[in-house]
Amino acid sequence: MKPTAHPYRLVDMLAGRWTLAALTQLTEGGRRYQDLYEALEGISYKVLTDTLRRAERDGLIARHLDGERIETATLYELTDLGRSLDATLATMGEWVESNWQTVESARQRWDRLSRTSR
Repeated sequence: MKPTAHPYRLVDMLAGRWTLAALTQLTEGGRRYQDLYEALEGISYKVLTDTLRRAERDGLIARHLDGERIETATLYELTDLGRSLDATLATMGEWVESNWQTVESARQRWDRLSRTSR
């Protein structure tokens, strides 16, 4: 009998604060490290390196030398596996678009109740 795949595995794989943002930056094609760093405002070099390494380890991105640039320029691109998340991520984005106001309202209600119960 085949073991049941658990959705939390995907959530765990994408759970890093910057993982989805980095993958999103790669949806339109390969990007150099510095370009990713500049596009992801607020990320540190160390966190970007760790994020890219995890995504590469998981098979979501690949890196190689960019033949159109200087010899040492590394280009990061989504793999076929990484691209296979496009529909899933689009669905998640649609859910956020449809439901975020409800989430914000729930948060505000929680915060008000938390403050009054102290």
